[in-house]
Amino acid sequence: MAKDVQEIERAVPERAPGDEWKGLVVKLLKEPKWKTREAGMPMLSNPMDVAREWEIKFAGATDRRLKHFAFETRPGSLIQFVGVTVPEHRPKAWLIYFRHTAQRKHFEGDLLELGAGDYLIGRFQVAAQIAASGRSVGAIIPVGHQAAGQGEFATNQGFATEAIAQIEANIYGSSTPNIPLLAASYSDGIFSLNAFLSHCPALRGRLKAIYDFDGSYHLAAAGIGLAVTGVRTFRYDGAHSPTASAAQKFPSDEAFLRTVMSTNPARVPLALSRWRWHRQFKEIRPYDDKRRLKKGDDSLEAKNQPDRDWLHLRIPTCMLHHGLISTGAI
Repeated sequence: MAKDVQEIERAVPERAPGDEWKGLVVKLLKEPKWKTREAGMPMLSNPMDVAREWEIKFAGATDRRLKHFAFETRPGSLIQFVGVTVPEHRPKAWLIYFRHTAQRKHFEGDLLELGAGDYLIGRFQVAAQIAASGRSVGAIIPVGHQAAGQGEFATNQGFATEAIAQIEANIYGSSTPNIPLLAASYSDGIFSLNAFLSHCPALRGRLKAIYDFDGSYHLAAAGIGLAVTGVRTFRYDGAHSPTASAAQKFPSDEAFLRTVMSTNPARVPLALSRWRWHRQFKEIRPYDDKRRLKKGDDSLEAKNQPDRDWLHLRIPTCMLHHGLISTGAI
């Protein structure tokens, strides 16, 4: 019988010396003290308004909680650790989240704690966004010191398939064959996501949705389309986002949104002017008057690298919430 999350025992079955990794690609660890770079970021007030209203409204954090787990991978793997978060009961889908490149200079012996922790409970608040969405989704976050486009979850279908099954079996006592999948990436993680779509056809066939959080920030990703037949895809674009005024042919910002977000893959334009109600907007526009009309005011759009970086850092903090809500297959 499958175990609920509350019944989990973290003890790993004893194995004979030299045999501890036989048949395994991942192994459950004692949960570490997760670390974050920034926490408590604003959530979306109403995710569906992202497609209807130009100025995005924000709310506080959710009160619901998910359970977190840590795994290490078998020796010699490019991926060294995996962070996992799950709802109270067995999820109906697993989200594989390809994080941006973990550069060694940014981690001092805390690759697992910070590399996964900042996604699970820190700035990216993956667990909080899943909880706020109400979707029955668990998230798997592979972490390793690696160049973009590498890593077993991106290029080794057998490894990734076994890892998903073994993670689920460790948590619930058994695994669900062919459980539906979601895939997400942030920043240069888009290269790993694209590799996953190319190298893991069986897993690609289980996908229900794809979420790209500002991969367009990297000009080298311009040729990556992320289009998969039968899969709902959302491309959340920041600095390189189109605007209604630039397109000129639309009567309003809202008409522009309805058009560009109704396609598949959907381009989700997140121009700087949409963020005026974010509590940190004053960092880059300290004297902005929210009562002033946005229409035709190009001074509110991203003009320099600080503007573009600000957008790039905040898109993943709340837009997974929108992606999950907008995915009807889970």
